[in-house]
Amino acid sequence: MGLLAPWFLAGLGLLALPVYLHLLRRSRPDSKQFSSLMFFEPGRQAELRRRRLDYLKLLAARLLLLALIIFAFAQPVIQSRAVRAASAAPRLVVVDVSPSMGCCGRMERARRLAAELLTPEARLAAFDSRLRLIERGSLDRLAPGAAANSFSELARALRAWQQERREPVEVHLISDFQRTALPAGFAELALGDSIALRLYPVAESAEPNWAVESVRAPARVRQARQARVQAVIAGFHTPEARRTAVLRIGGRDVARRDVQVPPEGRAMVEFDSFDLPYGFSQGSVRLEPADALPADDEFLFAMERTDPLPLAFTGSRTAETYIRNALEAAAGGLFALTGESGWQQARALIAVGSLPPEAEVAAAVRRGMGLLLVLGPESAARGRVPITGQRITGTRYAARSGEGYFIAQRHDPTSPLLSKSGLWEGVRFYQVLAVEPGEARVLAALEDSTPLLLEQNVGDGVVLVLTFALDGLASDFPLQPAFVPFMEQAARRLAQWEDSTASLAAGQTFAPAAGVSARAF
Repeated sequence: MGLLAPWFLAGLGLLALPVYLHLLRRSRPDSKQFSSLMFFEPGRQAELRRRRLDYLKLLAARLLLLALIIFAFAQPVIQSRAVRAASAAPRLVVVDVSPSMGCCGRMERARRLAAELLTPEARLAAFDSRLRLIERGSLDRLAPGAAANSFSELARALRAWQQERREPVEVHLISDFQRTALPAGFAELALGDSIALRLYPVAESAEPNWAVESVRAPARVRQARQARVQAVIAGFHTPEARRTAVLRIGGRDVARRDVQVPPEGRAMVEFDSFDLPYGFSQGSVRLEPADALPADDEFLFAMERTDPLPLAFTGSRTAETYIRNALEAAAGGLFALTGESGWQQARALIAVGSLPPEAEVAAAVRRGMGLLLVLGPESAARGRVPITGQRITGTRYAARSGEGYFIAQRHDPTSPLLSKSGLWEGVRFYQVLAVEPGEARVLAALEDSTPLLLEQNVGDGVVLVLTFALDGLASDFPLQPAFVPFMEQAARRLAQWEDSTASLAAGQTFAPAAGVSARAF
C-alpha cells in the first residue's frame, strides 16, 4: 500500500479540534453548600452514564469522519507484485560495437555482461556512430564494425528514445570508453533526469594505440606534381616512438616516411611528388608495424586526376587577359580558358560584348551550360540583354564633380560571388548600363538600385550579367584584389562545380548530386 499525496496526512492534526470542542462543552457541576437533601428527589446515575456514552460515540464518529476525509485526499493505492513489476523503468542494454571493441577479448566480455543484464522486459541495442535496437537473439552474433563511436550521438538518441516513450528509462552502457568518442563539449552528453545511466567498462587496461587520425588530400588534381597528401599520426596511451607511414596509390606503395610521435601526442607527415594516373585512384596511408588495434592503422581516401575544365571565351583581348590571369591565380589549374571555336563543348561561356548565335547559346544554356555576359557600350545600342531579355534603359556616367565614381552600396551577402570577394569593397565604377532586373536576382547594385551584377536561372543553366565593361576604363574592378576570388566563384557557379571531400568516415551519409552537376564525389 502506498499514498500518492502523503503530505495530506498533516491534516490529522485537525483531529484535535473536535476533541477540544467536546471537552469544552462538557457540563461541569456547580457545587453549593446546602443544609439538608431530604427534600430532593434521588438522581438517576444510569441515565447520566448513558448520556456520557452517547457523547463519546458522537466524538468518535466525528473523528473517524475527519480521518477518512484526510486519507481520501492522501489517495492511498494498493499495488500487487505484477503491477509493481509492470511499472518499473524500462531497461535498455547498449553494447559498443566500434572497431576498438575487437581488441583483447573486449567484445566477448561485453556479450557475457549483456546476457547477465538482459531481463525478460529489457531491450538490446548496439551503437557506434548511431544507436539501433536489435533482437535479443542476435547478441551472440554481435561483432565490432567499421564505424567509430560517438557518445554525443548516443546521448542524442537516448534523449529522443526517452521522449518518445514518455517514461523514465534505465540504460546500461557496455563499452571500452575510448577517449576519441567524446565530443568537444560535455554539454552534448546531458541526458536529463528521466534517464538513469549505468556504465560497464570492459577494457581491462589502457592499450597503447597509434592511429592515422586524419588525411588531407585533394579530391581532384589537374597535374600530378601538384598532388600533396598530409596525414596526422596520433598516439593514445603511448610512449614516444618512431613509426613508418606508407602512402599507397592505386594498389601499390608509392612513398614511405618515418615520423617521430611524441608521448600521447600527434605528428604530421607529408607526401608529395608522387605519380598519380589519370582517373580515379584509391589511396591510403597506413602505419607499420601494426599495433593491437589495427582498425585505425590505415586511412582510406580517393583522388581523381583530370584535365582542367574548359571555359570558352569570346570578346576583347584585354578582358581575356584579366580573366585568364585571375583564374590561373585563384583556381590553381581547375579551369582552362579556351577560344570561341568549340564553345559548345565547354562547361561555360564567357562573352564580353560579342556573342555566338543567340539561339544556339540559349539552347546550350537551357541544357546546363553556364553563361557570363559582360555588357559594354555596344550593348546599350541593342536595348536588351541577350538570352535573359532584360531591358537596357540607358547608361549612367559618374559625375566629374565630387568623388567622380560610383561604389557598390547594396549587396546580397548570401551569394559566395560577393561574400568571398569582400563585397567589392573599394571597387570604383565610372560607367554602368542601367538594366531593369525583371526576373533576375540582383546580387550587387549602386545606391540608387542600378544593378551591377545579376543572376538568373535559364533551364538547367545559370546566367550571370555584369552591367559594366572589364576594360579597366568603365571600372577598376579587374585591377582590384576582389576580382580574383570573384572570377573563381563565378567560374564554379557557371560550371556548377562544387568542392568535394576525398574521404568519408564510416557511418557518414553520402548524398550524390543529380542532373548536370552529378559527379563521382
